[in-house]
Amino acid sequence: MNVSKEFNSININHISFFKNDYPLIKLFPFGHDILLYDAKPHFAFILSSSELDILIAFLRCNSNDEVIRIFSDLFSEGYVTQLVTKFADLINSGLFITGPAAEISPLNRDEIRERLQYYDDSILLRKFCMEVTGDCNYRCTYCKRTIGQGYKKHSADYLSEENARHGINYYFRKYTEFFNKLSDDKRTLLLDILPPSLSWYGGEPFLNFELIKKSAAYFKTLPWNEYSISTDDLRFSSNTNLSIMNDEILEFLTENRVRLFASLDGPAEEHDKCRVFKNGGGTFKVAYSNLLKLRNFNETYFKEFVTILGVYTDKHDYNKCVDFTRTIGALGYDHSPAEYVGTFVTNPESTLAAYSNSLEKRLADFKKKASSQSLNQDVKMQDFANLFPFAKLNYDHPAGTNSLQLQLTCPMGFDNLMLSAKGEFLICHKVDDGMPIGDCRTGLDFERLVDLNYQYNSAINNDECKNCWIVNFCRVCAATRMAGDRFLNPAKKECDYFRLRVAYDFSCFVHLSLEHPILLEKIFAYRNDKKSFIGVIDINEF
Repeated sequence: MNVSKEFNSININHISFFKNDYPLIKLFPFGHDILLYDAKPHFAFILSSSELDILIAFLRCNSNDEVIRIFSDLFSEGYVTQLVTKFADLINSGLFITGPAAEISPLNRDEIRERLQYYDDSILLRKFCMEVTGDCNYRCTYCKRTIGQGYKKHSADYLSEENARHGINYYFRKYTEFFNKLSDDKRTLLLDILPPSLSWYGGEPFLNFELIKKSAAYFKTLPWNEYSISTDDLRFSSNTNLSIMNDEILEFLTENRVRLFASLDGPAEEHDKCRVFKNGGGTFKVAYSNLLKLRNFNETYFKEFVTILGVYTDKHDYNKCVDFTRTIGALGYDHSPAEYVGTFVTNPESTLAAYSNSLEKRLADFKKKASSQSLNQDVKMQDFANLFPFAKLNYDHPAGTNSLQLQLTCPMGFDNLMLSAKGEFLICHKVDDGMPIGDCRTGLDFERLVDLNYQYNSAINNDECKNCWIVNFCRVCAATRMAGDRFLNPAKKECDYFRLRVAYDFSCFVHLSLEHPILLEKIFAYRNDKKSFIGVIDINEF
């Protein structure tokens, strides 16, 4: 691979030593020094090239006297003694544990059950979504339901009003239980950043608009006032393919300030490549007309509550799609690659090569952006989203272990929950019906959740992951891995791509650390600010 010099300026002997015996350690240039990252304690520190030589000698022989003898011609005994003492302290703290991780996530069912009980007691049910129907009037050629390989097909299932009420009652109970445990100031904060919310999903949700109306009305009638929560605090959201948009729907959306995620891939020639009706005809004319109808009905609502979501494949001109949707005037727009069951990176070999060949330009562009943004009072934080994970990196007081005890996905069933059209609970809207975790009448099934977590943990406790230095940065969640009733792992080339991306992120992190530390502080402050960045909410950390 043609990798930028900036990614390759570490002594090859240093790299070889750690690669062979310490696969979860990675070295990066840090100006004239070196940043050593150890994934087991998720810890990073800086040392010079000569200090790294002493460290490697110490790890090889683990004898102070021998190390002092080796470097006696170059450094004073006091200097070397001080260094090896520090290295010994780091070893005692869990750094430099040889070999792969013994375990990434627990496989003991009692440990899993204990963790799930903690989630049930401590995690806010942050997202509740109802699949009001599995039916759709489109047959988008990249849709997992259309393709139907390892994923459910489109169906005529429609969520009943009774099951919708049961599901809403469950969400109400979970939200208010959490809310009741908070102090007054934390309640105010929670209502500010994450008030009670209800989302509608499909298929195409507006095919079951009657249930959407009834469920919204029911949601408002629940006794929120007993918890000092006003109906004005309640929030709603929905997805739509823009095939249906009449006056009644327009009035409902605007009156209820529904956050709408509207699907439009780009201009007609791009959108119609994949988004088609059942007869194969393009859907752009209908979708775009309804989008304009929405904008003309209430432009203020359109600018404040509507986000355009596009999907692209290798058939699409990505820039043309983005240039089109950005000019429509909605609140926002976002274009994501099509997702396929069992595929984590499209065309991984060519994607990996293209990313590798672009590293030098990417880093140069990042440096320009950082230099410009460092002068701004209001930083565009999403421009630096790749650095958000570094806010959780440890720089002091490391505590490493060979059993990592990581949870590489959200607390399944406790942070995010979807009620399927059949009345079953699923971990989120991205999955099919293959692994239900309960139902709206009886709630979550803990034994099913134990089985689910055991299966997931078994999947990620593989040799590739145990030897992977980016394990703490892995973004391949359980929903992405789920295929029917099992979990899949990315192929080696896909993981190579992920590792290269994280290596690039490290180079961006190093650049800001050296050249724009104040900007980096602002980015981390934003990431750690509960009002700015809303992630999993644990009552013990909120």
